[in-house]
Amino acid sequence: MSFRTKIIQQLIHINEAIFFYPKLKKFYKENLKSQEINILDIGANKGQSIDFFLKVNFNAKINAFEPNKKLFRYLENKYKSKTNITIHNFGVSKIKGELEFHENILDETSTFEELNLDSKYLDKKAKVLGISKENIIVDSYKVNVIRLLDYLNENSNIFFDVLKIDVEGHELQCLEGLFSNEIKIIPIKYIQIESHNDDMYINNNQQEKIEELLNTNGFKQIAVIKHGFGDFSEIIYQNKSQL
Repeated sequence: MSFRTKIIQQLIHINEAIFFYPKLKKFYKENLKSQEINILDIGANKGQSIDFFLKVNFNAKINAFEPNKKLFRYLENKYKSKTNITIHNFGVSKIKGELEFHENILDETSTFEELNLDSKYLDKKAKVLGISKENIIVDSYKVNVIRLLDYLNENSNIFFDVLKIDVEGHELQCLEGLFSNEIKIIPIKYIQIESHNDDMYINNNQQEKIEELLNTNGFKQIAVIKHGFGDFSEIIYQNKSQL
């Protein structure tokens, strides 16, 4: 990773710490009152959400999924002393099997989705990073993926307070792997999804389908928390059956 990319990442993290995470923390402090909470973190990256939920509740039990093999090793080492943190080196999708994973030079935006090389947003991002848009992807390889439905069935004794999904355009597929006639009541109180309003990936901008799928399965939108930069937000849905 270049020095320029590292500086950009650091500026992003500082911006988020000032403008985004305080608003998100306020929401969860008001809505997660239990002394012990269970979190599913899909797209753990460097552990930003893990660290956040530990600040919300020090005793939070967190199962985090990160398909990036380098970041998985980083996360394992970072949280090796935390018995309440479990890191899984899997992706999450609508199938159980393998998918091609694309590592982005800015690892926060690595994804299973294909870049839209006609995207003006991608052009702008590449210029900021000082590279060509064709070089934003630095590596691609097959990774194992699971369905959330299967994971819930294998852990049927656990009620999850939050399912957080940040998978860079692959959110709809994650949810399609969650909802099924195989399970009538979803043991999750809140679903938090990162929603982008850009066309960086070919299959991005699927918020309308996501909204329809969630509403059909008993989740309603209750909060929208904008990030401190860019045109994207965290949208939080509540399980109506838990009201």
